[in-house]
Amino acid sequence: MMSKNDGRVVTCTGMFYLSNATQAMNLGGNQGYNQDDDLPPPPPELLQQQYLYGALPDGSGQAVMNNLAFTQGKGQPTTYAPGTGEAVSVQQQKANIANIPATSSPYKVEKRSVGQQPPAVPSNFQLVPVRNEKSSTPPPVPASSSQVKPNLDAIDKQVLKSVDDHAIQVSKSDHNSFRDLVWDLIYSKNITNEIEKVRVIFRWLATKNLKEMNFDHIQAGSPEEVLMGLKTGKTTYAMVFDTMCNYAGLHSKIISGYAKGADYHPGMKFQPGSNQHSWNAVYIYGTWCLIDAHWAARRIIGKQAQTNVSEEFHYQLDEYFFLPDPHQLIYTHFPDENKWQLLEIPITLEEFENLPHMKPQFFKYQLEFVTHRTAVIYSRGEINIRLRYSAQKLAVTFNFTICFENGEEEYRGVKLNRYGMQESVGSIASFRLRLPIKGSYILYIYAKEDTPENKENVYAQVCEYKIVQEDSANPAPEPFPPCSYLNWGPGPSFNRYGLTTYQQTACIFTRDGKAEVQIKIPHQMQFMGKVKSNHHSDGDLEGYVVHRVVGNTAFFNVTAPQRGEYGLEIYANDPVKEGTTLYHVAQYVIVCNEDVKTTPLPKLPPGYLGPQSKFTEFGLSTASHHDPIIHLDTNTVTIQIRSEAPLRVTGNLLAVQDDSSEVEHPEFIFAHTMGSLITFIVNLPHTGFYKLQLYACPVNDSSQQLPGVYNYLINCREVKQAVFPFPKQYAQWKEGCFMYEPGVIASTTGPNGQKISRDRLPPQVNFRLMIPKADAVAVVAGDDWTHLEKLQGNEWGGVIDVEKHYGKNTKITVNANYGGDKTSYATLLEYTV
Repeated sequence: MMSKNDGRVVTCTGMFYLSNATQAMNLGGNQGYNQDDDLPPPPPELLQQQYLYGALPDGSGQAVMNNLAFTQGKGQPTTYAPGTGEAVSVQQQKANIANIPATSSPYKVEKRSVGQQPPAVPSNFQLVPVRNEKSSTPPPVPASSSQVKPNLDAIDKQVLKSVDDHAIQVSKSDHNSFRDLVWDLIYSKNITNEIEKVRVIFRWLATKNLKEMNFDHIQAGSPEEVLMGLKTGKTTYAMVFDTMCNYAGLHSKIISGYAKGADYHPGMKFQPGSNQHSWNAVYIYGTWCLIDAHWAARRIIGKQAQTNVSEEFHYQLDEYFFLPDPHQLIYTHFPDENKWQLLEIPITLEEFENLPHMKPQFFKYQLEFVTHRTAVIYSRGEINIRLRYSAQKLAVTFNFTICFENGEEEYRGVKLNRYGMQESVGSIASFRLRLPIKGSYILYIYAKEDTPENKENVYAQVCEYKIVQEDSANPAPEPFPPCSYLNWGPGPSFNRYGLTTYQQTACIFTRDGKAEVQIKIPHQMQFMGKVKSNHHSDGDLEGYVVHRVVGNTAFFNVTAPQRGEYGLEIYANDPVKEGTTLYHVAQYVIVCNEDVKTTPLPKLPPGYLGPQSKFTEFGLSTASHHDPIIHLDTNTVTIQIRSEAPLRVTGNLLAVQDDSSEVEHPEFIFAHTMGSLITFIVNLPHTGFYKLQLYACPVNDSSQQLPGVYNYLINCREVKQAVFPFPKQYAQWKEGCFMYEPGVIASTTGPNGQKISRDRLPPQVNFRLMIPKADAVAVVAGDDWTHLEKLQGNEWGGVIDVEKHYGKNTKITVNANYGGDKTSYATLLEYTV
């Protein structure tokens, strides 16, 4: 596990995190484990592990919004292969099983405690080196990119596990002599398979704590002297590995040369005496293979004994340096003798210096360079570095850090990371950079496998570049919008929720100042959108994004206030499982290159638009307007919803003012019901935005509380007709009543009364209503009662004389008698004329 402490790298397992204060891994300096004449004993020093696994913590998917508030290419991959001069298929190292003898069953391994005595060595056992003055070592033969090579795949997995376990158990014992060690490690188990011999030596050397190793007698030139020399820096891992192979019956070779280690930086020129390193070639069943036991060695991890109880140690190592492909190792290891590149066409030192600086994880994730195949990039403008990965095979996510070559991470108080954006589309990961000023920069690229098994959730460094910005743009480039992450487009949580989108890129250009993102959702979810800008506060931009859910699609609409770039952050959750905490799922760059004058949408709370929690529970569905945002070029609209059971319904209309205040207009909305169809007629007195809030509850609900079930946002862009208030609707009207006519009764009073000439008003008004369960219906105008005639079914009709009431604020009511006392009438509707 790892911890973060005041900007320092802290480790205890061989994998590395960076604190927020040290996001960019600066691996410069004079220390380096590839200096063979100054090797520390294992466990390997921290700098060695930094070289192998520069890493970043992954904060994606963390809950950053709580309580709904603003609190927070297909087929086999191809790549350029040094040594072949052409693009070739990347072949996994798979040994030809038919040519390699197979061990039929795992070795029997006895568990040991630290310091336990090893088994006794037979008196007649003698060490016999495979090399002597009369023998010759087979010459190196270049390996083609398509040649099948010895590999761990040639060993049964259970056998391999037993070989590794045996090496670990042997490492816990102290041996009196090199003879005892070789007997214990190899010959006591009668290990004859050459790959297994190489493996057990490699595993022991990467595991053994050599600081505590001692032999009884050490003679000049003896194998004991070679092994003990690691404690004093007089010998190297390569010398020890070669010595052990020699007495295990294996031909091996110490290879010396240059290596891109901890003190290497892109663009460095190699000089004699610097960056020297040594590694090995080992001859396995007729094929020369490469191995670097030093760079594979890891730290020892385990429980320290507190009493006399024996310690139980666990170990980790880097498997990449066990029999790596020569076409891959050449990116970091350049031998003094070209023949030990084991390439068909050896490369030159200058070509080696110009190769990109790649780390082991680059090959683990099967990455390839699509662009920028040199260690140093010269640029005069924006850069777009692209890598290919096997999206069909691996779920890989990326990250990066940028710093000046001197290690500084900021420019004028802004993190240099803000001048870059990363997005993955299909199987291409792109890193778009617009560096602020002339100068030299270092770009570190990280990747991780985004799977549940990656519990440490760590990004490992895969490659790095030096970027020389030769010119500065005028005006100077701006940072990308200040969003939460450097990764743009859908994030890891996007896939975790099962979301999909047709939006292929993270960059969206506006049309008429507007942009839209659509996301398909698998089930009911909660969402929230935020707009970010370098020039506006979050509060100022609240009204420029609105989202709603229509069917199985969530829509996010952004309105750009002016020219410029804006970030759209999208948050989501599963309300059933996660309550009100929302998680970051995606972010997009909205680019407005237009001179626009836009009006912000009203500021709406998250989840306001569209269906609310009771909508589905009450068996409701939209019948007319499925989109909760309605744009009108007139000032009246009829909206219908459908219900599965009898409901009481009502609504409220709120006009949103320029200062974001709201004015209620319940008189301009009328609700009535015909069977399962509920109709809302909305009249809008002026242009602007309105909130239409619909409420409902089952008829048999005695609580009399009508919860909100659906919310619309209506944008009235033009008034084309004078509108008049609807009648006030009382409780019993809301239980299944319907009006055929008159709807409204025009009047010379009210907001549009002055537009109406009295002589144009009708003297009489026709009433035709459907009122279930009524025994009698009467319209009362002032003191005048008019009983309506029952028509067919539940319909009632009649003609009412209203001429004498115009302009007097007379109340005209519709009343119904439901039996019992025939003089008792309940008021259903109330007009004022």
